[in-house]
Amino acid sequence: MSVGLRIRQVRKAYGLTQQAFADQLGLKQNTIATYEIEKTTPSERTLLDICRVFHVNEDWLRSGQGDMLLTPPSGHTPDEELMGFLGDVAGRNDFRSRLISVLSRLSEEDWAVLERLARDLSDPKA
Repeated sequence: MSVGLRIRQVRKAYGLTQQAFADQLGLKQNTIATYEIEKTTPSERTLLDICRVFHVNEDWLRSGQGDMLLTPPSGHTPDEELMGFLGDVAGRNDFRSRLISVLSRLSEEDWAVLERLARDLSDPKA
């Protein structure tokens, strides 16, 4: 398996789109695409950034030897999970994207109302 295919495997392990993956590395989506289809080879810095940002075993990324991840994707932080989700819904015109857009415009008072509603729905006796 090539480095490009291993990069794709990392991205898929985290459930990220090429755009979300690229955003976390400070790259463009089409750059990730060219790596994955083996049109271009990532720079040394990019390989090290992938290892650092996504906790990838450098030996595995370069040669396929060893385990892919130093820490499993399920162990990443809530902020990383949120960023991955937002990256997945960005630019779409589906319910999830529209809902996130609406939520992003809520005022503090609206958030308080929504929190009370969620609490009431989760525990009707409260």
